[in-house]
Amino acid sequence: MDVHCTTCGEPWDTDHLMHDAIHDTQLPDEEVLAWKKLPFSERFNAHISDEFFAAGWRFGRTLLNVTRCPACPPEASPNPDQLHLKAELEEMLAGDEDGLIVENTELDL
Repeated sequence: MDVHCTTCGEPWDTDHLMHDAIHDTQLPDEEVLAWKKLPFSERFNAHISDEFFAAGWRFGRTLLNVTRCPACPPEASPNPDQLHLKAELEEMLAGDEDGLIVENTELDL
């Protein structure tokens, strides 16, 4: 399933976000391998967020809430209504990745 960027609407495959987007960062291979072994709930922290930020990615509380992506035009801003709704969903569905994917996908339709 895809979730869409809140800023530009670009669809991103959830498997890509959870397993492959980490390769967009400048992290060394050893750190990427260690990251991939972490439970999903532990994968998004301040250090990883900074690495993704440097690669053009912005997320809400999880990797499944793309608020800005490398495809976004430089001057683009996120849709404020979707930004708020997706943040609420992340809070309500904390720990339920499948539920978050389904709800984010339905928001993007």
